[in-house]
Amino acid sequence: MRQFISWVVWALVLGLSAAQFNNPEGVDIWCGKAYRATNSSFDPGGWFEEPPKSSVPLLNLRVRPRMSIYLDTDATGSLLIDAGISDQVGQPLLQSNASSTGNSSSILQVEVISGGSVLQSTSVELGSTDNEILIDLESFPASLSGHNIRIRATLGQNTTYTASTELFRLPYPEDYGSVSRIDNLYGGLWAQRQGGEWTHIFPYTYYVQWSLYWDNNVTTLDDFAAMGYNVIHIVPTGTLGDTPFPWDQFEPYLERADELGLYFQYDVIWTPQNSTGMIEQVERLKTHPSMLLWYQSDEADGKSNPINSTGIAYQKLRELDPYHPVSLALNCYDFYYSDYAAGADIIMSDVYPISTNTSFSTVYDTVCNATYGCCGCDDCNGNFDDISHRIDEFQRRDGLIGWSKTQWFAPQAFGNETFWTRYPTAGEEVVMTMLAINHGAKGIVMWNYPTTAELADLTRRLAVVLTSELVADFFLEAPLVEGLEVKGGSKVDAAAWVSESKRQVLLGVVNLNYEDIQEGIEVVLPDGVKVGSVNEALWGDLSWDIESEGTSAATGGMAGLQVSLAVLDLV
Repeated sequence: MRQFISWVVWALVLGLSAAQFNNPEGVDIWCGKAYRATNSSFDPGGWFEEPPKSSVPLLNLRVRPRMSIYLDTDATGSLLIDAGISDQVGQPLLQSNASSTGNSSSILQVEVISGGSVLQSTSVELGSTDNEILIDLESFPASLSGHNIRIRATLGQNTTYTASTELFRLPYPEDYGSVSRIDNLYGGLWAQRQGGEWTHIFPYTYYVQWSLYWDNNVTTLDDFAAMGYNVIHIVPTGTLGDTPFPWDQFEPYLERADELGLYFQYDVIWTPQNSTGMIEQVERLKTHPSMLLWYQSDEADGKSNPINSTGIAYQKLRELDPYHPVSLALNCYDFYYSDYAAGADIIMSDVYPISTNTSFSTVYDTVCNATYGCCGCDDCNGNFDDISHRIDEFQRRDGLIGWSKTQWFAPQAFGNETFWTRYPTAGEEVVMTMLAINHGAKGIVMWNYPTTAELADLTRRLAVVLTSELVADFFLEAPLVEGLEVKGGSKVDAAAWVSESKRQVLLGVVNLNYEDIQEGIEVVLPDGVKVGSVNEALWGDLSWDIESEGTSAATGGMAGLQVSLAVLDLV
């Protein structure tokens, strides 16, 4: 939650008014809930609608392009086909097909169809996901409009299923300095700068308020880049909220960012009532070499902006600039998720559980629960698990909705204000960050900078690791296996990225306990993964031994809040 106490001030600065679409007149709300002691609880609505459970297995057939956009300079691309079995989403499976394995009735014969013509045929196994099918992009003329693709899957003798998607193959933008896109297989962000090679980027950075840091001098960009952060997010406070926008003041920062090779997650100051400022900034900046992605809304769900507002902004941004993806931040656990999340390709959750009372509001003297109150961390328990639960839940909902979204995370790097009695420690900060990454976050943007000297030192050191090519290769080009079994210690989170091309595994282990684990622990690697040696420890001083080819052990236990990131060699 972005300094919730100052929301009224922001509303005046940005020309917003308190939204009134689900609350009684005159009742202030956050995440749809009344939070003042003078108001009573009411049902905020907006709960995620669970598809009903099916009495028979369902085939959840899906198809999507590997990349969110292709260019006409791309000769080949690929489609991802899922043939998952669900009890909530899909079309009924014949019982004989649903129960069969290892025979012809468990294989789907798939045709890829566009414009009435079958482009190619393939087969996928029932129950499998992320089957990658290479396609010739020359069949799809370059256009700003998407190409409709349909797949027809046959199971057994005469049971047919269909699914469709839209593929974008855009004209190469000669006047653009950069283009970026999302990999729908691994969720990573890829960028091409001034016609060069496509490179992947794992963003690691802070939200930085213009009035608190950048506005001092353009050399703040040099300082920030020297600390290792690869993306900048300028929060448009102070004079950047002026109308007209102070381009003369801002232009030197754009020029220096280009010289430094920094990228922008650019905040367009979108408001539901007025899109003029957003349009002006996008038209002016979309061709800039430092543009990576747009940031269109900050906690629109918390503010209870009109539920279609983010979708409207997204459609306008796509119309103005189809060459860069769109992001936003959501603050609420369960308030019109599918409506607000429709407004972006990248969903950033901000869960701030450190040093706050999540059951009683110290600011408003009320209880906090599913229908009442504001405690700074919506529907949280006040522990690290709030982070992994939020990301996992958003990903689960994405799967049920049937869309491809990438999840990022905004760790807490602030304190001594409103609901939070202190700043996180360095240990807490790295736990929050790595726990989010272990659960699939493909970018980290902390709120906010400047921060304490302790956190600044920690994040500078962590930036060296997380923005490295080696780590990005794992995070963005290898499958993630979450929730590995850990023997010998409770509340230890472990995940692995298995790279067959490198013949290596990246192992991430996070001790969520504040206390030490005295006994040794053992991490059970994913099924079929065999390792022979420890190649390199990238973070943390934990010493790993290979107890057997399928397990890795820290015989000395783990210190409280200890985090380890290590590369293991496959046998």
